[in-house]
Amino acid sequence: MTTLLELCRKYFNTNNLYEVLNTRKDATDKEVRKAYYVLSMKYHPDKVTENEKTEATEKFKVISRIHALLNDADKRKLYDDTGCVGDDIDPNSATEDFPWETYWSSIFRKITDNEIRDYELKYKGSDDEKRDLKKGYLAGKGDMEFIINMVPFSSVYEEDRLREILGKIIEEEDLPRFKAFSNEPPSKKRKRLAKAKREEAQCKIDVKNEEANNSIDLMLAIKKRSAEREQQMENFFARMEAKYCTPKKTKKNAKKT
Repeated sequence: MTTLLELCRKYFNTNNLYEVLNTRKDATDKEVRKAYYVLSMKYHPDKVTENEKTEATEKFKVISRIHALLNDADKRKLYDDTGCVGDDIDPNSATEDFPWETYWSSIFRKITDNEIRDYELKYKGSDDEKRDLKKGYLAGKGDMEFIINMVPFSSVYEEDRLREILGKIIEEEDLPRFKAFSNEPPSKKRKRLAKAKREEAQCKIDVKNEEANNSIDLMLAIKKRSAEREQQMENFFARMEAKYCTPKKTKKNAKKT
């Protein structure tokens, strides 16, 4: 069975639980909860396109398991002291089939799409976004694709804005100058953009197919229901005929001549 730390390395390129959540080891419970919430807005299965759903679901499970662990004082202390998590000790405790969406709902109230958009507007340009960009830049050694995948609400269409913010942070905080960032070939950006457009086009096709399938399913359901009602009416009329329309038996004249 795949352990939590192995999944962290697979999906987030680190086995540090705090780095996955973009928070600090000395973060308070409230700060850990907020970090979990921010990432969940990016990876929640209900908030992504069909093409992104498979990987996003797995990432959502990982960050939820991390929060569940760090939210438990004893387990968090064990991890802080030893670097071990529960499933490193007991493989049967790696609850991959646990309903993590239910877990999320038990912590956060159901939010609307409008609330997500409002949060996105507040997040962009904020100190939180700048902090996450810095972490992504350092963790990915300037790789723009890594940064976009790591920072919530980022996309290839915002690269110029993100690069401008990072450029100022690099200068102000004297961060390492990674060639992957400063000397990235233009072809890599074109490939990212082309990939994003392909995924959007495929997403539109998937949505249309889903709508068509839903329409077909609805028509079949209507036809089935109509057939059932027609059969019910036939049975009803048959019962009515049997009850009220049975011919009366004629009495034979038994008079003697």
